[in-house]
Amino acid sequence: MRKKNSILGFALVLTLLVVAEGCTKPAPEGPTTTDVNNKIYLLSEGLWGGNNAEISLLDRNSENVVADWFGSNNQRGLGDLAQDMIHYGNKLYVTVFTSNVLEVIDPETGISIRQIDFGHAGPRYLAGHEGKVYVSCYDKTIARIDTATLEIESKCNLSGLQPEQLCVVGNKLYVCNSWQRTATGGSVFDSTLSVVDLGSFTETGKITVGLNPGRIKALPNNRVIVACGGDYGENEAKTVVVNTMDNSMETLAVAATNFDVKGNDIYMYATTYDAGGNARAVFYHADANTLQTEEILKEHTAKLNNTYGLNIDPKTGNLYICNSIYNANADVYTLKPDGTLVRKVEGGIFSSKVVF
Repeated sequence: MRKKNSILGFALVLTLLVVAEGCTKPAPEGPTTTDVNNKIYLLSEGLWGGNNAEISLLDRNSENVVADWFGSNNQRGLGDLAQDMIHYGNKLYVTVFTSNVLEVIDPETGISIRQIDFGHAGPRYLAGHEGKVYVSCYDKTIARIDTATLEIESKCNLSGLQPEQLCVVGNKLYVCNSWQRTATGGSVFDSTLSVVDLGSFTETGKITVGLNPGRIKALPNNRVIVACGGDYGENEAKTVVVNTMDNSMETLAVAATNFDVKGNDIYMYATTYDAGGNARAVFYHADANTLQTEEILKEHTAKLNNTYGLNIDPKTGNLYICNSIYNANADVYTLKPDGTLVRKVEGGIFSSKVVF
C-alpha cells in the first residue's frame, strides 16, 4: 500500500503567500541548483482518456510516498496524459498532452500557480534555459514561456513532422522530428533534428540522424545523444551521438528505448517484444567519451521488463526505474549503478519520469 502524508494545512498557508507574490512581477528563473529538502517528484502519465495523470512526492532518504500529491493539494486532477515534467528555477512545469495545458506548480506545496492553455497545440516535452521554458508541440511549433510572466511569449515554426524531446547546446535548441499519422490512418516518419537559434528563435537548419528520432539529451563537448525508433519494421532503431560543431555522427552498439545522462555516464535501456507481445528490457551503461557499452543490472532484468522510464539522481548517482504495467500502479525501483537495491516504492499508473 502507498504511504500517504497530509500537508494540506501547510499548503493552505503557502497558498496565501503565492497569491501575495503575484502582486509584484517576479524575476525570470534560472536553473535549479539546490536540493529542495530531498523532495523527489514522480510523474505518472495515466491512461489515455482516463484523466488520471498524477504527481507523487517521494523522499530521497526513505520509502515515504505522498500519492497523488498534486491532486490532494489542488482538489482536482492533473489532467489527461501527463507527458513531461521539469524542475526549473523554483517551479515545476508539466505538459499535459491531451488536456492541452502546461501546469506550473509550486514544488514546496504542490499547489498550481497557473495553467497555461495551449489550445489544440498538443504540448509534449520541455527544456529550460536562461529564464525561458521551451515546449515542443504537435502543431509543429516550439513555444517559448517567459518564467517571469508565465505567458507564451513567442512560437517557432518547425519544418519537420511532430516534434518530441528537445535539448539546448550552446545557444541552440535541438528538436527531434518524429512521425505523424496520415489521412488514411497510416504513419510517416521523419529522420531529422531541427536546429533552432535561440537568439532569433527561428529554425536555421536540420541534421539527419535516423528514422523516427524521439529522445535526445545533451552530452559534454557540444554533443547530443539521440534515440531513433525506426519504423517498427524493416528500418531498425538505433542510437547516435552527434557532434553539433560539425554534425558528424557515431552510432552506438545499443538501440536505446530511453536513456539519461550524468556527466560522462549514459544509462540506457532497450525494450524488445517477442511474437506474443511480451516485453524484454535490457539495461546498459555507456561512456560518453569512448561510447563503449556494457550490459548492467542483469540480476534485475526479469522484474523490470515493463520499464517505462529511467532517470539518474544528480546528487547520488542512483538510478530510478519505473516499471509500469498497463492499468496498474507502477513499481519504482531505486538502484545503485552496481545493481544494489536501495528501495522499491509504489507509483501511479504509467509512471514515466522522476524529477529531482
